[in-house]
Amino acid sequence: MTQIARTTLLGSATEAPELADFRNLKFSKPNLQSSHSESIEAGQRARHPQGRHRGQPFIVAEGRKLCARMIQSGCRIRSLVVEQGFDLACLPLEETDFPIYELSSDQISQLAGFNFHRGVLASADRPNFQPIDQFAPDELSLAFVGISDQENVGSMLRSAAAFGIRQVLIDTRSVDPYSRRCLRVSMGAALTMTVFQSSDIVSDLAMLSSRNFHCLAATLADDSVSMDEYVTRYNQQRPPCVLVLGNEGDGLPVDVQHACSHRVRISMRPTHQGQPLLDSLNVSVAAAILMHGLSKPWETVPPTTVAEPSAIAQSDSPKRPGKI
Repeated sequence: MTQIARTTLLGSATEAPELADFRNLKFSKPNLQSSHSESIEAGQRARHPQGRHRGQPFIVAEGRKLCARMIQSGCRIRSLVVEQGFDLACLPLEETDFPIYELSSDQISQLAGFNFHRGVLASADRPNFQPIDQFAPDELSLAFVGISDQENVGSMLRSAAAFGIRQVLIDTRSVDPYSRRCLRVSMGAALTMTVFQSSDIVSDLAMLSSRNFHCLAATLADDSVSMDEYVTRYNQQRPPCVLVLGNEGDGLPVDVQHACSHRVRISMRPTHQGQPLLDSLNVSVAAAILMHGLSKPWETVPPTTVAEPSAIAQSDSPKRPGKI
């Protein structure tokens, strides 16, 4: 690989303007391109955890694997920060049109605001949210309503990527899927998806339902059906589905449930007293179970040829798949 130039910064990394993207990563920071009044307002919330605000024009990844995925995602890379001695050959850097800054371990920890031991940080331009009218009729998509925990969002996006889901709709109360923690937990899954932001989730779900989407509210409501019953009774024609997941503590608001065309739940095994020990699961666990159940039809078993007794001597006879 061609030798790639690094810039070594001396002194306090927290004061270097070229490293502003990586400063105090645990908390949101003002948009440096905003007006003075907007910067004051942003400064007032500067101690709020990242993931709650989406005003930043950039996103940050940490660690070798995630930074490599960000570089390969097509996002425009703004800059890299690497620890002294980090081997750049482990990153897909055939050509670089962005600066690479080399800092000591202490400098990176001072800059990031926590003890950092992952070797590399990357900053990239933030992907744009797409308009809802471009929502594609995929076999299965996700919608998040009021999801407040970044690790839950990251976990659900990682599961979604495993099941081939490529688009997600989020309301304005859900955490940012491009936040540093969401990206880390999801291993960059958001970078492989089209993300839509809804300013009126009830209206948008109703619109999708009118376009023959099955919008599936994950809920324990009395009129909800088990996932297996939904698949058996309503999903035979394989319509495009949107699995709608709600807040960790409160679930989906009633108006959101009414905007959905169907309500589904996960059946729980009852105890000897006739009731399950728990009535619900963590939202990321429930989402993974529901995603697996709704996407199972793609899971085909390679056919196994079994010769019929009467056809053993007939090499040109057709063969049929064996039973599993």
